[in-house]
Amino acid sequence: MEQMTGAKVVANLDGSRTEYDDMPTDPATLERFFRELFEQHWDGITAGPILQGAAYELMYSKPPKVTLSAGYLTVDTGEYHFHLYIGEPEGKATPSRNPELAQQRCVSRAAFFRDVREDGKGCVPGSWGFRMWNGLGEQTITIYFPSPYFEKQTMLKEPKWERLALWKRMRAEYAGVVETEKA
Repeated sequence: MEQMTGAKVVANLDGSRTEYDDMPTDPATLERFFRELFEQHWDGITAGPILQGAAYELMYSKPPKVTLSAGYLTVDTGEYHFHLYIGEPEGKATPSRNPELAQQRCVSRAAFFRDVREDGKGCVPGSWGFRMWNGLGEQTITIYFPSPYFEKQTMLKEPKWERLALWKRMRAEYAGVVETEKA
């Protein structure tokens, strides 16, 4: 597939590269995105903060309850929950009376990503997902979409490229990315 996008490419210290396609960060778009993902596709994703030195890869055994209050989207499985500040709908108050704190909490970036590893190192040649950052530039969540290399945490003998359908569709819808077949 040839990517027709303005993807931002980051060279990583481990020799891999990450391609990012940004999407809008307004509260209505983010709420619609997260509701679709967690309410309809909860059984195929892995979510959590992924930072250097720590990876929280949470999976779901049942549909989580998704709510929005005071700008915080809550994803609740009954066994655990987490909150993401996505912002207040138009005309609502800021999350804090302190404008500096409000700016730190606000979403500064949301992007679909594709990690590419062409050196043969690592457990898989790539991964596909979504990341979001706050006003301090800190990642608040990473979501991995179904991988063509794994199914139910088992490595496949041959990749199943059709497993990328959800990532491709949501990336097209929310980030406006168009892919075409290479000639």
